[in-house]
Amino acid sequence: MLVEKIIDLQNSQLSWLRLEQEFPSELEDSFFWLLTNLGIHRFSFELDPNEKYTQTLFIWLQLNEWSVREQETLIKSLISLAKTFDLTLPPCKWIQLKNEDWSLSWKKSWEPDPVGQSILILPAWLDVPEKFLERKIIRLDPGSAFGTGSHPSTRLCIEALDDNPPAGKVIADIGCGSGILSLTALKLGAKSTFSVDTDSLAISATKINSALNDFSENLLNVFLGSIEEVEANMPRKKIDLVLCNILAPVIKSIGTGFEKIIGHKGKVILSGLLVEQIEELQEFFLPLGWKVLEIKMKDQWALMVLSLDLA
Repeated sequence: MLVEKIIDLQNSQLSWLRLEQEFPSELEDSFFWLLTNLGIHRFSFELDPNEKYTQTLFIWLQLNEWSVREQETLIKSLISLAKTFDLTLPPCKWIQLKNEDWSLSWKKSWEPDPVGQSILILPAWLDVPEKFLERKIIRLDPGSAFGTGSHPSTRLCIEALDDNPPAGKVIADIGCGSGILSLTALKLGAKSTFSVDTDSLAISATKINSALNDFSENLLNVFLGSIEEVEANMPRKKIDLVLCNILAPVIKSIGTGFEKIIGHKGKVILSGLLVEQIEELQEFFLPLGWKVLEIKMKDQWALMVLSLDLA
């Protein structure tokens, strides 16, 4: 049996469930994709420095929102995904937590995280380590786990911004999550951002993290919705750079709208793509008048930079 215990919500007075699942490290990217696709945002991966090939996945679930059947379905989804790679999972664990305990669990697995040449992702409660004092600091609240900078697709975006700082540019961050890419752009000199997400919890997370980094509302503008909210609220001169770190099917669903918001000589950075989806995305955007300027890869993930072909 692959499950030690399924928690019966009817018989428990506690507020959170934590699923603990050991798994082969090669599944990390796929598990990240699955959980994001399922709308599960409170999760983390923990790697034992002495164990290179195995990690532990932690998922925090609100007790009153997950029935026994839904818990079983989640586990089956993890098992099924592992099977597609001819891998098996050991038995998982379900642990009941008090309401105040789950956020403390987050804090144990978070450390200062340098990205690129100049960025440091810093948990909000920690001081800046002396060796990172020269870096640009982005403080994040781990209670809002919609993008911590650890996933390869997010790191690709941060590194792309770091390599070519968007000084003086107006940014659209579509699917902003925690706001990490908007914050990075502003730290690197962007004029302002228009950050949107279809998840109201992500909007709250972005606002919290904006305040943690002392950005005013006129610098980091946050709206519930998608590309249509950018179009409705952006300045007349349009957007200089679009950041879109979401899954390929969603990118395709909104991609025809990029031309409406992008300014002259503007660019689009797409991430959240699996390497095998590069050709598919190229075939989608080229007939729409876009050209591919650059492609970068990290592990199984890819980033693509586009601009309108005005030739």
